[in-house]
Amino acid sequence: MPIAKSLKKVEQKLKKKSAVHPKARKFKQLNRATLRDVKINKRQADREMARDGQVLRMKFIRAAIDLPENKDKDSFTEDEIKTIIQEFANRDDAELEQLKSARRPGRPASARQDALQTRKDFELEEFNTGFYMPDLMDKQNVKQFRDWNLEYSGIGRLRFVRVAKEGGLQIPRQDDLMEQ
Repeated sequence: MPIAKSLKKVEQKLKKKSAVHPKARKFKQLNRATLRDVKINKRQADREMARDGQVLRMKFIRAAIDLPENKDKDSFTEDEIKTIIQEFANRDDAELEQLKSARRPGRPASARQDALQTRKDFELEEFNTGFYMPDLMDKQNVKQFRDWNLEYSGIGRLRFVRVAKEGGLQIPRQDDLMEQ
């Protein structure tokens, strides 16, 4: 007899019975299915959170290139790209300063302050090693990026590069593209 793996199927089989003994094999089957369901839901939530983070990054960059002073530009220089990245990393500085000033002396930082500081440190470190973003030096890629529908599904059409603070542009190899 095949083992039902989904929680829904196991629950359907057990609906007929009123109670399940804690040492019964049906209880163990229900427990396995529940743990599997929790694990699958956690993976899906992690995947969606990563997608949301990537979309948020792309939306910020898109808003930066759609500013009135950048609206007529077909492509951007390396210095302009680095300025956009620096602005992205420092986008929460006002809130971070407000949280720091609101905290009484000698008190530990709040969870929100820790989260903001951690995210800022991570993004600045990524900028030092290579910030992953659309290639804004390519005119055709900038046009596609401006035509992007702000959905995760449209990100795959864009060409991405890594921009390092000191190293400049790093075009990803074909092997790197396969891993993404």
